[in-house]
Amino acid sequence: MSEDRIRGAGLKVTRARIAVLQALGELGGHPTADQVLAGISATGATVSRATVFNALDDLTGAGLVVRAGAGPGAARYEITGETHHHFVCGRCGKVADVVPPDDRPLPADPGEIHGRVDDTQIVYHGVCGDCLAAEV
Repeated sequence: MSEDRIRGAGLKVTRARIAVLQALGELGGHPTADQVLAGISATGATVSRATVFNALDDLTGAGLVVRAGAGPGAARYEITGETHHHFVCGRCGKVADVVPPDDRPLPADPGEIHGRVDDTQIVYHGVCGDCLAAEV
């Protein structure tokens, strides 16, 4: 399946690209490149950190992977899927998906004024429910 997606995106199928896509799928959430590397290493495969970064760049450029907007810190990645935004906890660093309701309008399209918009990510920053519960 990974091979078909990579080929369908116009990329050459490589072991590193397959491993990165599989690791992203298995890890779920919004892992960093180092977490992807650890996930690959846990399977017994050997790949360099630079190769993981290169594969992530290639897969992102082909639209198979997106950088999850999570603010400052290490870049986080996820497999391209439904449109959503992110909530980032300022205490524990957890990143959670926020799927907007279909009936809620987004802000005006800046592309109408400034040019073409290729990507939009809204990032909410705050304190997650787990951290708030720990305060009690």
